Amino acid sequence: MQPMTLGDVIELAASREGQPEVMHGHDQLSESVRWCHVGEVPDIGTMLTGGEVVLTTGVMLTSDEDQVEYVEKIAAAGAAAVFLGIGRAFDDVPRAMLRACRSADLPLVVMWRPVAFVTITEEVQSAILARTTSRSAVSESVRDMLHQLTIQRAPMQALVDEIASFAGCPVVVENTARQVQLAAGEAGLREVLRDWTRLSQYISRFADDRDVHITPDGIVAATLTEEGRPWGSLILFAHGEPEERSEVVARCGVEALNLYKLVSPSTGDWQREAQEVLLADLLGGHGGTDLLELRARASGFRVRHRRLTPLVVRLARSRSECSMLFDRARSVAGRCGVDALLGPIEHRTMRILVSSDPSDDATSTVDDFGRHLAAESDGRVMLLAAGDAVEDLRGLGQSFVRARQTLSAATRLGRCDPVVIRLADLRLPGLVEVLAVNHDVQDFVDRELGPLLDSPELIDLLESYIAGGLNKSSTAHAHHLSRPAVYRRLEQITERLTIDLDDVRAVAGLYVALLALRARGR
Repeated sequence: MQPMTLGDVIELAASREGQPEVMHGHDQLSESVRWCHVGEVPDIGTMLTGGEVVLTTGVMLTSDEDQVEYVEKIAAAGAAAVFLGIGRAFDDVPRAMLRACRSADLPLVVMWRPVAFVTITEEVQSAILARTTSRSAVSESVRDMLHQLTIQRAPMQALVDEIASFAGCPVVVENTARQVQLAAGEAGLREVLRDWTRLSQYISRFADDRDVHITPDGIVAATLTEEGRPWGSLILFAHGEPEERSEVVARCGVEALNLYKLVSPSTGDWQREAQEVLLADLLGGHGGTDLLELRARASGFRVRHRRLTPLVVRLARSRSECSMLFDRARSVAGRCGVDALLGPIEHRTMRILVSSDPSDDATSTVDDFGRHLAAESDGRVMLLAAGDAVEDLRGLGQSFVRARQTLSAATRLGRCDPVVIRLADLRLPGLVEVLAVNHDVQDFVDRELGPLLDSPELIDLLESYIAGGLNKSSTAHAHHLSRPAVYRRLEQITERLTIDLDDVRAVAGLYVALLALRARGR
């Protein structure tokens, strides 16, 4: 049987619902596709082994640099294509991502209408798995795939996704406290998680001395161990699936997950990685609000009937030096009476989602959490920025974007006090940070500063001159120049821009344009 191709994936009924359009890679539609992943996390490339279609909404790729890095990593991993869903993070095709795909010669397919990514992954994986039927073929295929991912140190979620795909049913990894840490196979997962405490207790009743046990209704549960001590369970909800096949997949899955925990550099806290995955999925909105709320509740993080406040934290040290913050944040959250879900440390920043009781004042509660976290971080926390508190998951992605914009603006303004900052605290610079991506604002920057954009030294001097209250002496001191040299450069600026720097209104316009220019990363 011929392998599935990229063109086949685009023609699937689930894909057609999203009105797909190939933006780059028309000449690669006959290339084979080995698998399909939803990939919102920026380092998705580490999960890939080659030949995958990667689906993303781009919700965590807000900057041009993030988009370029994302494309470069998945292209380097040998991905077959990236499918971008329009509407959640972008209203149009992001130019930086398109340029990066063209540069890396990675096919880019845009989905113009909202579509549940899970339906695409299910159709792709069902078609591929239909080619694998025998016990020996299943065992060999599962072991090869999972061991390859383990050796490449792909995240544990990637292994669980593969296990669910091979099993053809929902799969859960729970910790010893019977909290769901990782889950995959969204079809049927809602019913599995709806009353997880009761269901987990039911499954445990059939546990015995065997490493794999099966309930009368076909649920396969296997104990995960390290040096003889249990650290969790792998559970396959294989109702109606061939029991023999499900047991083979479970045994191979246990082998791979135990090996992963043994060789992974993050063995100290695999549950930390699970938190990062859950936060990424909450931001991406995959599977729908109902499923995400159930997943979060089963993991011990409360979402429904709560106030959710995003935090973005600027760190003073590298990832390895800040790993202690994960345990410290959990401890602080418990004492402050909130739940905290932590994302990965990337470029010395970390995302945190704080869940508080709706009867509490969200602002003071988050401020209290942030203040204690900074105080107990041994100088690792430099700055904390908060987005708006939201009461459901729909506004979560935009609120995280707002928190990140606030952090960027505060950093440019030289803020370094470890207290929680909000956009309103930054006044005009905060407003410009939000509006900087608007095309009209970009046009305004080009009109105001266009003649200077090829002279960064004049831009810097003008910025210092305005920030210093139009004081030439302080400007000269800041740039280590003589006063006559500053006069000459200010005359150049005046001539190029054809404005009067003594005109308050003109200077105000230049100040706004400079803020917007810096917000664009220039």
